[in-house]
Amino acid sequence: MPITHTSRTGKTYYLHTGPKRGGGIQYFLSTKSSGPLADALPEGFEIHETVNGQVFLRRTQPRLIRDEEAALIERALEKPRGGNLYKLEARGNTLTIFESQDNSSGLGDLFPKIRSQNMSEFRERLASYQPVMRFILVDGEKRGFAPERYCFRGSVDDWIPIGP
Repeated sequence: MPITHTSRTGKTYYLHTGPKRGGGIQYFLSTKSSGPLADALPEGFEIHETVNGQVFLRRTQPRLIRDEEAALIERALEKPRGGNLYKLEARGNTLTIFESQDNSSGLGDLFPKIRSQNMSEFRERLASYQPVMRFILVDGEKRGFAPERYCFRGSVDDWIPIGP
């Protein structure tokens, strides 16, 4: 059975195999279902999807952030906040919070027959996220994190620390 992945935007990706230039087999993801499909992931690799829906094959990453630490932040992000959408990404020693502005206010007027459940799914598919805050693991034993927020001022446009 071929390996597939459906992204949050609704696209289905298929894992393909093909020959390398120097010999051997290469693996890649494509939205096309034709061609030689792989039946299993290569050893040491995983399919990864970014917060904005980009899908690619990458080497398996070590998990430095514990599941309960990520779950703590995800629970806080589930609370409604003025229509904005939030996502959390754990990469290496960093937990990054991404925010998407609610740009769907006019969609209900254009498509009045769409139910609110379908509208929220549609909103999620169209959302584009940008990083706004992150927590960097600085002490692995005591599980201490350094919070930073992204500054969008033209002269800065970088992460700034906001406390220990």
